Amino acid sequence: MKFYLQLILLSSTLFVFSCKKRATEGKIESTELSKDSVIKKKETSNHFEYKYVIAPSGLNYRDFPNGNVLGKFSWREKVEYLFDTKQTQKIIDNYKEVKGTWVAVKHKKDTVFVFSHYLSNSEPLYSTIELYYADAYSKSILKPSNKLDIRQAFVNVSESFNMPENFINEKDLLKDTIHFNKRQRIEFLKRMNYSDKDTIFIYDIASGLVKKHLIKKTPLIACISIYSQIEEEYKKENYNQWDYQIGFNLGKSNHNGFAVIGKENPFIEKGLKPLVFEEMNSEMINNNIKNKLIPKNWINDTVYKKYTSKYENIRSFVKMKKGYNNWSDLIFKNLDTKDSYHISQLEGESSSKAPLEIKEEKTHHNESFQYIGRLFKNKPPVTFGFMWESFGCPKIHFLDKDELPVLILCDNRH
Repeated sequence: MKFYLQLILLSSTLFVFSCKKRATEGKIESTELSKDSVIKKKETSNHFEYKYVIAPSGLNYRDFPNGNVLGKFSWREKVEYLFDTKQTQKIIDNYKEVKGTWVAVKHKKDTVFVFSHYLSNSEPLYSTIELYYADAYSKSILKPSNKLDIRQAFVNVSESFNMPENFINEKDLLKDTIHFNKRQRIEFLKRMNYSDKDTIFIYDIASGLVKKHLIKKTPLIACISIYSQIEEEYKKENYNQWDYQIGFNLGKSNHNGFAVIGKENPFIEKGLKPLVFEEMNSEMINNNIKNKLIPKNWINDTVYKKYTSKYENIRSFVKMKKGYNNWSDLIFKNLDTKDSYHISQLEGESSSKAPLEIKEEKTHHNESFQYIGRLFKNKPPVTFGFMWESFGCPKIHFLDKDELPVLILCDNRH
């Protein structure tokens, strides 16, 4: 059976392989560093250097390099960097060997030591929420062969799975779709830190309902990427195991949306709604300028029409020329705090703007691309769907300055 994947929301199919690893503090190998090693501390200067903790579970700090744990810095915490001890170490993080050195940082008035692999010069850009796409079951006719193409419902988790060498049996590399055996399943669950007691929670965009699939009852499969798939008459050699996408087979499930795998449902049912803009008249424009929600020059701009939309205490504004997706100056404002929220609108080789939905205007598409609302429990409202990404994955933006955007792990391989 030929197996293809179709991503949702932005109406373009996205397939990337980017083996991003979850940065958690790994297990230190047996190599021991002597506590008797002389550590020459640099003299105090007026120059201060800072770094950020990028381990989502936090970063242990110790009394010596590889010494006793004294405490833990939290994810995104800013720490004062003092010096590098030059003492190297290898550790295993998410089943992959990484190298680093032990560095000294300041904790209150003390000097403590951390592993350099979990520090960065810049603050983390994205949330630690691991969000995937769930694609619905579908049938279509392939052109020009006129063959029936059946796409099983699928949750692709390839971006988080550090696949070991020879994970897929050589005899299976002839197939477009591979059903994993018990041994492979156990290894997969261990590397992903999943349990048979976990659940795949799916927020279905169309209905707003949360669907549940128990991992224990959900088959694990590998399917060939659309960019690696070859028609049988042209196929002369086996696939490579890296040509496959790894994930859960949901069979004939008909829901499209976002998926999170764990023990508790993170989603709010029916929390999202399409983001629909309506045109503003001169009075509305003047009132919003007076309330400092939009710039003063909007009233004198005769090239663009101006539109607005409201959700709870969030007001959104945009300017648009006549055309399918010719919009700019997208603004989100909190009516209470007057805070603004930025969403990148840069177009280029890898991204382009999706068309907006305008109230009472006919469109060339049947579905909404932009949504707004509450997707996650105990989190601020979100919005998404403004940019189509060709060489990357879309983001979900929180309408709150304290929350980092969620990068959807879409496995967009080219």
